[in-house]
Amino acid sequence: MDRRPPHSHPRARGPVAIAIAAAVAIAGCAMPGPGPMPAPGGMPPSQPVPDSAPAPAPAPPPPKLAGSSWYWLGTLTAAGLVAPADPGAFNIEFLDGGQLAAQLDCNSGGASWNQSGSALTIGPVRGTRKACPRASEADRFGRQLAMVRAAKLGSGLLELSLGDAGSMVMARDPDWRLRSFDCPNGVAPLLVAFGRDQAVLRWRGEAWQMKQQPTASGLRYGAGNAILFSKGNEASLLNEGRQVAGPCVARR
Repeated sequence: MDRRPPHSHPRARGPVAIAIAAAVAIAGCAMPGPGPMPAPGGMPPSQPVPDSAPAPAPAPPPPKLAGSSWYWLGTLTAAGLVAPADPGAFNIEFLDGGQLAAQLDCNSGGASWNQSGSALTIGPVRGTRKACPRASEADRFGRQLAMVRAAKLGSGLLELSLGDAGSMVMARDPDWRLRSFDCPNGVAPLLVAFGRDQAVLRWRGEAWQMKQQPTASGLRYGAGNAILFSKGNEASLLNEGRQVAGPCVARR
């Protein structure tokens, strides 16, 4: 005799239970929602626009000074550029054995020198005491040599660091001239050493060696995409055809 309650359907319980269990399992194993959409085209976020300065030359190795001779073009200080009237009257020669020969206008002298890598020290300069036409420049030259703490050679110029007091800039050729140009709109000044057929530009802590190029008026120098124009007491710097500094005016 069948004792099952009315409306009981044992055959239906199995499939229904399986269906419910499957639904629960599917809900519990649902995939997470989609993540953030990638940038259009899969491109990474945009990078900062490169600075408009021309590409600088690589950092130079420590200079080999023994046997070299240099003329004083001027000294860069916090107050500006101090340049001698005649760079050919101020010269130093690094001799072998740690000795230095110096020309201080109409006087001659000597000192000791010691180099370790980029570090450089020069002993007090002692020499003759003639009454020279540029006595004040000669005294300044001698005092600053005794303040030298480091040397850096780059783009044909020797820079002697005076620590917080500034730096002396020197060249192998006495015909070079050093000029500083103040630029408008808060742009860093241009420091230019002019040679016979080339120029060395120092701007924003970097240096570029430029060759002279033909031009109808004034002076034009180039290095890669960088062009320096100079005429009279003004100078301008262009990079890739766009002016990035200028017109800058020479300091008096």
